[in-house]
Amino acid sequence: MKQYNDLPSKLMLYPAILFMVIGMLVGVYIAFNAFVIPDYFSGEYMHFGRVRPMHVHHVALLWLLSANIGLLYFVVPRLCGVPLWSSKMAYFSAGFWWAGLVPGVYAFPFGYTSGWEYAELAMWVGIWSPKLLFTVGWVLFVVNIFATIFSRKYQQMYVSLWYTMGTMIWTTFTVLLGFYGLDFLPGGISRVNAGFFYVHNLVGLVFTPMGVATSYYFIPKVSRLPLYSHRLSMVGFWSIAFVYPWVGAHHIIHGPVPQWLQTISIIFSVWLIIPVWAVVTNFFATLKGHWNKYSESVSIRFLMMGNVFYLLTTLQGSMQALRNVNEITSKTDWIPGHAHMALLGTFTYFAIGGIYHVIQVITGKPLWSKSLASWHFTLTLIGSMLFFMSLFVGGYLQGLQWASWASGASYLEFQRALATLPYLDTVADVWVWWLIRGIGGVFLLFAALLFAINVFNTIVLKASDESNTPEPTAA
Repeated sequence: MKQYNDLPSKLMLYPAILFMVIGMLVGVYIAFNAFVIPDYFSGEYMHFGRVRPMHVHHVALLWLLSANIGLLYFVVPRLCGVPLWSSKMAYFSAGFWWAGLVPGVYAFPFGYTSGWEYAELAMWVGIWSPKLLFTVGWVLFVVNIFATIFSRKYQQMYVSLWYTMGTMIWTTFTVLLGFYGLDFLPGGISRVNAGFFYVHNLVGLVFTPMGVATSYYFIPKVSRLPLYSHRLSMVGFWSIAFVYPWVGAHHIIHGPVPQWLQTISIIFSVWLIIPVWAVVTNFFATLKGHWNKYSESVSIRFLMMGNVFYLLTTLQGSMQALRNVNEITSKTDWIPGHAHMALLGTFTYFAIGGIYHVIQVITGKPLWSKSLASWHFTLTLIGSMLFFMSLFVGGYLQGLQWASWASGASYLEFQRALATLPYLDTVADVWVWWLIRGIGGVFLLFAALLFAINVFNTIVLKASDESNTPEPTAA
């Protein structure tokens, strides 16, 4: 049986899990201190504007992007039938990666930021350059992955490798624009439009292809069932490559951008249903007739529930891009709910499902506790539903108030009524939904702690459940 060097995966996965817990802790702090009990803890370094970027970068970069890199270090060599092209390059990549991200993220409360949403990582913190170190780490990772694929033993490429190569290119372009390009574009709406291209495609062209790439590997692998359709997976890949780059402008519908650009973003937003249905159908059809595996494997539970959230997220995205729907949902709490369903409900579920398999292979031991993993899934699902539904319901009611839907027969009358509506009245009315959101965050934080404890104990201790058996280690 071929042996692989899994140290690069460990260097990315182990810290990422720790940062996920810290990121959720910061998120719970924000949920209560910024919304439920505003400024109970106050101070220059603790207010919402300085702490929110810490939460976003913890869960998006320090956790999710880092975890996906660790999973690809595991998946790509096994699908290629060769070791990682350069283990030393992977070690250097991890070193640059953490040396850039950690100081950069923890410098946010002290005012070191570029000012661009989701791209706040500063160019300089004193004589240290978080942004440049992060970039070097990413470039080394991309070179290593492409070199591994080019030197592969198996000439036919599985769909996960297609998505992996796509995300190497798309992520590089997206990050270069968000981290470096925005400052050099003309001012005004052109820069705003490019900014929303970056913000939306951080999900669409970064986390989506990464999450789908790993899921296409882990769902057949853990279930020990063949993928339903390779041809359908190719439909999903090429349609996502064609559709996703055009949808960012649906964040600024009714804004000062040309109508033709808004209309194009709406059309392509609706077309997103095509790649999503391809993925969702493929995953569900793979498990058709074998749903007992859902109850038997916590990995399958996370992967398939992530698949459900993937479908719901994209159906939402397509519908809320329509002008009449956008009038109600845009800029309300509905949008953070939608974003969290993507990054938490879909791609974090995908990553966790993969990690539950990978951790057993790279340690050569069964999971420390199956029951703890089941509790992790249950509490995560409860917390997710409380979180999503509170923001969806509260945001929708918020949007109805803003648009004054019942008091006008035209868009102009809606806006006139909006101008006379006291904004603080709408804030007071959504307080109860913010409280529910905070409670959901507590569930998620506690579940993340169970996950971290289970992984840590799997690494250092013997299994507590005698019935556990390790996952198969073959590719």
